[in-house]
Amino acid sequence: MERKKIKKGINLKLVTGIILAISVIIGIASTSSNSKGTRTKAVKKGKILSINDIIADPYIYKGTITVTGVVADKSRFRKIPKDVFLMIETSEAKICKTTGCASFYLPVKYEGEHPKEWDEVNVTGSFIEVEGGILFVAKKVEVLRHLKF
Repeated sequence: MERKKIKKGINLKLVTGIILAISVIIGIASTSSNSKGTRTKAVKKGKILSINDIIADPYIYKGTITVTGVVADKSRFRKIPKDVFLMIETSEAKICKTTGCASFYLPVKYEGEHPKEWDEVNVTGSFIEVEGGILFVAKKVEVLRHLKF
């Protein structure tokens, strides 16, 4: 009697493990299969996107768009060029009360004066593909306000 209970327990663990493995494989496949040029998403003129809007697949946004977010501290990242600053999702910065806890950092290349850490900004420009990822090249940076915590 106890052997059957043990076997049922093992089978349940096996089934749970298989389901978990399938879920992980599906998750990896969905995050690694971005649309790098195969799909596009139209954005209404004047619409401002958040970092959360673009995080799933920035490759689908073609042409000039505006993205809003908070400027993050880039000092802990070694290979960020001087003409690039990082942005994070505004709501994430407010919740964390730090700009170092984001799950996604949007690299923004801008030739003009860079905003300061904790500035909430709108950046207008477009994405370009670079070695190892994607970069947002801003033509315009507008500081909306400076957040204080």
